[in-house]
Amino acid sequence: MTASTRSSGDVIRKASKATFVLQSFSVVLLMGLIFLLTDISRRYASFQDGVRENALWSVYQLDREARRLHEVLHVMLAEQDYSSVTVKALGTRFDILYSRINILEKTSFERKFKLDSAVERQIADIRSIVLGKVGVFDALALHGLFEPATWTPIDNELEKLVSATEALLVYTNNTVSTDRAEAREEILALQLKSAWLVILLVCCVVVLIFTLRRQLKSVRLAGLSLEAVSNELNDAYLDAEAGNRAKSQFMATMGHEVRTPLNAILGTAELLELSPLPPSVAAGIQTIRRSGQALLEVINEILDFAKIEHGKLDIEIRAVDVLAVVTSTIEMVRDRATEQGNQIALRVPETFGSPVVSTDPTRLRQVLLNLLSNAIKFTSNGTITLSVREIETSQNSSLRFQISDTGIGIDDAGLCKLFQPFSQVDASINRKYGGTGLGLTICKQIIEAMMGRIGVESRKGQGSTFWFEIPLVIAALPIPSAMASDHDLSRTLPTLKILLVEDNLVNQQVAVGFLNHLDQKVTVVGDGCEAVDAAAQEAFDLILMDMQMPRMDGIEATRLIREAEGGRKKVPIIAMTANASEQDRTLCEEAGMTGFQSKPISLQHLRVIIETQGLLMSKAQAEDVQAVDSENSFAMRKAEIEAALGEGTFEELLSSFFDDATKLLEGLHAALATNDYRSADRLLHTMKGAASSIGLQRIADTSQQLRSGDMSENSITRLADTIGELRQRLAA
Repeated sequence: MTASTRSSGDVIRKASKATFVLQSFSVVLLMGLIFLLTDISRRYASFQDGVRENALWSVYQLDREARRLHEVLHVMLAEQDYSSVTVKALGTRFDILYSRINILEKTSFERKFKLDSAVERQIADIRSIVLGKVGVFDALALHGLFEPATWTPIDNELEKLVSATEALLVYTNNTVSTDRAEAREEILALQLKSAWLVILLVCCVVVLIFTLRRQLKSVRLAGLSLEAVSNELNDAYLDAEAGNRAKSQFMATMGHEVRTPLNAILGTAELLELSPLPPSVAAGIQTIRRSGQALLEVINEILDFAKIEHGKLDIEIRAVDVLAVVTSTIEMVRDRATEQGNQIALRVPETFGSPVVSTDPTRLRQVLLNLLSNAIKFTSNGTITLSVREIETSQNSSLRFQISDTGIGIDDAGLCKLFQPFSQVDASINRKYGGTGLGLTICKQIIEAMMGRIGVESRKGQGSTFWFEIPLVIAALPIPSAMASDHDLSRTLPTLKILLVEDNLVNQQVAVGFLNHLDQKVTVVGDGCEAVDAAAQEAFDLILMDMQMPRMDGIEATRLIREAEGGRKKVPIIAMTANASEQDRTLCEEAGMTGFQSKPISLQHLRVIIETQGLLMSKAQAEDVQAVDSENSFAMRKAEIEAALGEGTFEELLSSFFDDATKLLEGLHAALATNDYRSADRLLHTMKGAASSIGLQRIADTSQQLRSGDMSENSITRLADTIGELRQRLAA
């Protein structure tokens, strides 16, 4: 395939060179043709000017009028006819002769013969004779008196004038005839040149056609060869794509198969740790849990790297409290650092210039956890410090995160191996500390996807400092503190009726053990069919749904439960699955699930889910009460406006509000799409004021909550649903 491609490329390059030569020759030929055509046009125009020359005609007219004037005067003197009619005719003939002199001067005659002294002398003599008689003819026209004695000498002079005009006419005729003959010879010569040029052009066109046919044939053959190569490459690409899909499917399947027993191992270990155990047994259980968590980290890194390879690394930008993210991240690794004998510290400015920024909190926390975990792994009885600061430059602003440790450090040769897939400083690192060598590669890809940069500074035996910078984009709205901090472990959890849908017996035992420890009421079913029947027979506060089960999977079971609910209040359904891909998350959302939790499930995860559901239930109860108060407020406001302005006016105000609300919602979606939180806040303020004015306090309160809470597309959609619901209710 390579030899064929190279041969086709040579053919196309040769064809290109030959085509260039032919093009150059064609340009030269075209320039010669243009030059010759220009010369022919110029010569022909000159010839036409000679043919159309007014000089001969002007001289002829002059000679004729001179003869007529002499004839009229001579007849008058011979016949002695001095009547007024004859005198007037004589004056008219002179005026015509005079005008012919002017016409002769205004034509191209003198320009044609200006270098001929004989012509110039003859014209001067004619002009002097004619102009010399102007006074006599003016007096004749004025008085009308004709004296023969005066006009006899004039008759003689007119006879000389006729001889002069005749001589000029003969000379002009000879000159013009000679010019015409010469121009005719030049035209014949140009025609001969044109004939030769046409013959040359015909020959060149024949050569061009023959050459181009050869070139086109060569190019066509080369094109067919390249098409064959392209088809082979396309087939190879399809094979590679099929291999990638198979690899992705294999990764997803292996992730699920490994996570399922790992969930049982970690869950059982955590349950055992909740019980009083002998020290030796407790140490072993702790070892099992740590090893399982290490295995889970390896699986997560491999799956993340597979996503990056396929270009499926998603970045979700929203308003983030930086201090809350770094604080919660430090707390997540503090126990692990203490087990290594390390101290962990957080250094942040006393006051952030921009405490809330637009970024992806999940990915930011993932990078921080990875770098902190590495620092803890390679440091014993030392110090790990996480520093955050803002950097302002003339071009842009950024947030710099810096993780420093006092661990083993890295030499210059080892620094070159960092941020490479499956690469570690040396083989002994993997044997002693473990790991896949993918963590830093994933961090680099994430930071670059967030339009930032990452680097490291280290010396052997003196610790390391990993740093990264991300763009500092100020967010106008703060996020709720509940999202920024961990849940309070000492808080009393509500007791919920929970339906656990799980086919694996070990996972059932672990989950039931956790839920019983959290004082929850649990009903256990083994597949989707049983889950649908249980949800139809009994009302649950929460359903924990596994994805892959016999007879009916979690996706289909969720769809059937949602269809059965109809217009009733929907029970929260949380997916608990070993499949942790974005595709699985999307499937869960499309089926109608409320949340998504990847396995293994820990006690803390369940605590957070139950606590969140309890808060949502409390909020829903409060909203029901608020809805009643809102309806009372609307009725009072309606009565007040109708009493003052009339019922028709209130209906117009209400209709105008809902029309304006539609436009405001469109503006909110557009503002969120460009992260323009200031415009969004202004639009919500407008919505709040308009709703309050007509008594729609529920909409006003919701708008105010969005101004001071987490604004997102989902929250704006909920506001739109509230407005639509009220509009339908009031229209009914």
